[in-house]
Amino acid sequence: MIAGKQAVVQEVGEASVFGSTVLKLSVLSALVIACYFPMLVMTGKTILFGDDMAHGFFAPIVGLYIAWRRRDLLLKPAPASAWALPVLAAAAVLGSGATMAMSSTFSRCAFLASLAGCLLLIGGRVALRGLLFPLVLLLFTFPIPDVLYGQVTQPLQLLATRLSEFLLELFGYSALRDGNILQLTNMSLSVAEACSGLRSLLSLTFFCLVYSYFFERRNGMRAAITLLAVPAAILVNALRITATGILGEHNPVWTRGTYHESVGWTAFAVGFGLVLAAHRLARHVVPDPASEAAR
Repeated sequence: MIAGKQAVVQEVGEASVFGSTVLKLSVLSALVIACYFPMLVMTGKTILFGDDMAHGFFAPIVGLYIAWRRRDLLLKPAPASAWALPVLAAAAVLGSGATMAMSSTFSRCAFLASLAGCLLLIGGRVALRGLLFPLVLLLFTFPIPDVLYGQVTQPLQLLATRLSEFLLELFGYSALRDGNILQLTNMSLSVAEACSGLRSLLSLTFFCLVYSYFFERRNGMRAAITLLAVPAAILVNALRITATGILGEHNPVWTRGTYHESVGWTAFAVGFGLVLAAHRLARHVVPDPASEAAR
């Protein structure tokens, strides 16, 4: 009888703690959403209608999926970290400054800091460490600030133009480069900002980062896979521009509309395939000791 009563008391206590934790999570979530609601709406519109933010739609979805898989870090009782309140206070100061300065970038940074502070408050350092990757993924919902956009795209434009000129001449086509313009025999091909490869670079980096998280356990290999997205994106963007130039030499219609978009998606798939192939090769050259032991 005594053992049965103790078991009932223990179950009631666990249910009470669980309910209290869920209540804390609900209240903190509501407060964070209320504080950052204008920024969240603006970010949602940017993701939905921005040309360079296709990957941003998947970032919160993947982040929520990972957080759900690791929900025990939040639902199990754990002492709050002493850093929780300082981090939340810093987030509040940064958010207030962002509001006064009308800076959406600082507001997004304050939002991430607030989420980190909430994790420290609910589950301590263990929760923050375990859910750090979903927070990192939310960085991909940040558009590049306007003050940096031109400084990033212009070098990429010029690099893509030079590589495309080299590839066109390699394939036997005459090409004359003038800045970011390629003069071919029958057409002039302008490598605009949208063709700089920034979109492919961001999207490919995001998908490589997610792929490495789920399919690779070694942090060094994960970093290598993510870094490979940079040369892969630059290469496939140059191939895409080259393919557009070659198609345009035969039929200018093939450089516009659906044809142009199809070439872009094909180039992105090729870039991701190159990273996957490199990963497969690396796993044969440098096998995972844990995987070998499991066999």
